[in-house]
Amino acid sequence: MAVIDVDAHFEPARDWLDQFPKLREQLPAWLPDDDPEFAPNTPEHFAYAAFPLRHTAARGARIPVADMTTPFMRTIFPEERPADFNLGGHSQWQEVDAAARVRLLDQQGIAVQNIMSGLGMVYMSLIRDTELGKLAVGSLNTHLAEATADHRDRLLPVTLLRYDDLDWSVRELTRMRALGSRAFHVTTTAVGGVPLFHPDFDRLWSAAEDLGMIAILHVGLADAAFDPGYANTSDPSVLTHIATGQTHQMGEVFLNAMVFGGVFERHPRLTALIAELGIGWVPFTVANMDGRATPESAVFLHEYKLPLKPSEYVQRNVRITPLPNMGQLPFELFEQLPGVAVFSSDIPHFEGNLTPVEFYAKELAETPADVRDGFLAGNICEAYARMGDPLVLPA
Repeated sequence: MAVIDVDAHFEPARDWLDQFPKLREQLPAWLPDDDPEFAPNTPEHFAYAAFPLRHTAARGARIPVADMTTPFMRTIFPEERPADFNLGGHSQWQEVDAAARVRLLDQQGIAVQNIMSGLGMVYMSLIRDTELGKLAVGSLNTHLAEATADHRDRLLPVTLLRYDDLDWSVRELTRMRALGSRAFHVTTTAVGGVPLFHPDFDRLWSAAEDLGMIAILHVGLADAAFDPGYANTSDPSVLTHIATGQTHQMGEVFLNAMVFGGVFERHPRLTALIAELGIGWVPFTVANMDGRATPESAVFLHEYKLPLKPSEYVQRNVRITPLPNMGQLPFELFEQLPGVAVFSSDIPHFEGNLTPVEFYAKELAETPADVRDGFLAGNICEAYARMGDPLVLPA
């Protein structure tokens, strides 16, 4: 059985903007463009992204973003950083090198790998200007697709979109599918007050089905929601612990919205993948959803009218990937939601694992072969086959 890695990372080459002079002229040096606080690819950038609770507070009441950085962040984002900078092979900002990545995949026995860009997620969420945002994510899509094109059978760029222009997003999804992408990023943020489960989004989900592309909710685009009052502290350590204690929150919201909002009923071939939001919350959340879909619950919650149980939609339409570490072993998912768990490495990020296949070979040694093979590749292959566009694995 081949191994398919659904969540790994690359960043654009340092000179990538040379290819896009119009974008280079317009891009602000600091982001967000309406409330600038950090320069991309800096310790402050990492702190801003990691601790979203901080910037829910009014600007004058926020802890300075520089105070949120840790010594480790300053180590991994030094001011002077050579192009090949890494710490033991790990890097939060490893520049695209397709040939080197394929050599690593060969060493690990990974057949195909999705490639995501943290900078692209920033462009999706923190460039407020719609036209500039479309230019930025579209340009970065092009760069990453071209930079990996010689190894398209192994490296698949995950498409970045802007949901403030759905017509453009559908066109961009179509363009990137032609360039070899098999997945795209979604966000839990409502656009203009319209949430992802609203019928206005159906043309996006229909396009994803028709194009054979999976929707990925990644932690980088799933900030938890907090009352701004919780940012009312001068102690960065308190803020960071509160901010990182709800990483799964938007995963729960997303599952409930997509199921109860009828998206998976209207789009039975669609698959949504949840990445880097943990897995321990999933069995409880799905059991809770089933419990709220019973005739008894209708007395309080209104009638549940969909033909399948929530857990059946999850098993058919959702895939969830753990990080390869001891705290996220997927045994409970194997037992309670067969077919849902899928493999990822998070290479080259520090929270990931540079030898994930070896890790799982040891930890899943006693797991039945069909369950293990489904986790490594079969479950995600089934999702693509259901859309009528199977994932072609290298010979």
